[in-house]
Amino acid sequence: MNICVIGCGAIGTTIARAVEPMQDIATIYLTDRSKECATRLQEKIPKVKYVPDILPILNDVKLVVEAASQDAARYYAPLALSAGVDILIMSIGVFQDEEFQRDAFKLAKRKSAKIFLPSGAIGGIDALSAASLEEISEVTLTTTKPPSAFGPNAYLESKGIKASEVRERTELFAGSAREAVRHFPQNINVAATISLAGIGFEKTMIRIVCDPQVQTNEHHLKAKGKFGELDVVTRNVPSPRNPKTSYLAALSAISAIRKITGHVWVGV
Repeated sequence: MNICVIGCGAIGTTIARAVEPMQDIATIYLTDRSKECATRLQEKIPKVKYVPDILPILNDVKLVVEAASQDAARYYAPLALSAGVDILIMSIGVFQDEEFQRDAFKLAKRKSAKIFLPSGAIGGIDALSAASLEEISEVTLTTTKPPSAFGPNAYLESKGIKASEVRERTELFAGSAREAVRHFPQNINVAATISLAGIGFEKTMIRIVCDPQVQTNEHHLKAKGKFGELDVVTRNVPSPRNPKTSYLAALSAISAIRKITGHVWVGV
C-alpha cells in the first residue's frame, strides 16, 4: 500500500524513516510547506516521493498521516475523508473545535473512511477508553515540561510569562482541556486525546507546569469511576529534533501504522 505523510518536521521525518523498511508500504508520498525540506528528505529515503499537492495522489493512497499542525489537520482531513481515504491525525487538539469534530466524524461515516487517533505521548488511553463505557467521575492531567518545550505563546505573553525565563517550578495553566488545547496547541495534544477517550473537553481538567529542573516531558493522568481508579505517569524523552514534542508521540504513530498495515492489534 501507499501512504501520504503531511509534514516533514520532527514527527513526520521520524515516521517516514521508520516506515520506509516496512514491506507492506510501497511509496511514501510527502508534502510540506517547505519544498526544500521535503525534497531533502526525499533524497535520503528511497520510498519517499515529494508532492506539492495531495489531491492528485489521493486515489493512489490508503492512508494519510497528518504530522504537521492543527491548521494542517483542519485542511487535509476533509480532503482525505471526502476521497474515502483513512487518515491518522497527530494534531488531535484540532478536535476541541466542536463543529470541526462533528463534521469530520460525519464525513468519515458517510464516506466509509476511518479517522485514527494514536495515543501519542501518554499511556493509559486504552484503559481510559474502556472505563468510559461506564460512569467516570473525574479525569485530570498534570503535564510538566522544561522551559525549552515552550515556544512563543500568546496566552503566556498575555500573562506576562516567558517560559525561557522561568527559574522555579511554575504552574502556567489550570482549566478545562478545551482551554488548554486552545492556548497551547503545540504542547498539549494529549489533553485532546484523553478528552476524546474519556469524559470530554469540558469535564477533563488540565494543569500545565513549567519546571527547569526536569529533563523529560511528564504526563500524570488520573481518573476515577465505576471501574475503579487509574493513575498513570509517563515520562517522555523530548524528540531530538524538536523539544516541544515527545519522542513517544512519533513512536505511537509508527506503532499505529504497523497495526493498520498489519493483521494483529494488541491493546485494542
